[in-house]
Amino acid sequence: MIRHKSKRTVEGGLQVGREEFLKARPVRNPESKWEEDEKGLHLRVPRKQTRWFKLFSKVLHSNKQQRVLLDEQGALVWGLCDGEHQVKQIAKRLSEKYEMRISDAQAALDLYLVHLSKSGLIGFVLPESARKRYQRRLRLQ
Repeated sequence: MIRHKSKRTVEGGLQVGREEFLKARPVRNPESKWEEDEKGLHLRVPRKQTRWFKLFSKVLHSNKQQRVLLDEQGALVWGLCDGEHQVKQIAKRLSEKYEMRISDAQAALDLYLVHLSKSGLIGFVLPESARKRYQRRLRLQ
C-alpha cells in the first residue's frame, strides 16, 4: 500500500494538504510549445537560465530548449493541465480510461505532476484557502 504524505509542497515552498492539492488546477507553462506525431507528444520548453547553464551553453553550444517526449498517459495529463481541470478530475479521467483504482491514479498523478512542476513544465492554480495562506506568508517575509 502506498502512503501519501499529508502535505504537498508546491510553488514557493507552500505546504498544502491533500484535499487542497486535489482541488489545485495544474496549468501548462505558457512558454511551452508542443506537437504530436506517431511517437507521441513532443514538448519544447525554454531551459532555466542558471549561471552555470549560461557559462556552459557558450562553451558547449547547448540548446536553449528542453525537449520532452510524452507517452499516451502523459499526453492525456498534459492536455488536461489547462488551468480548468482540478487534480482530482484528472485522476478520475485516468482511472476511467486506464481502468485503475482512483487511489492508484491519484498516487501516480501526484508523482507525475511533481515531476512536471520541478521541470518547469507546469504550475498550479491553488484553491482560495491556500492562496490566502501564501499571500499572508509573503507579507510576513
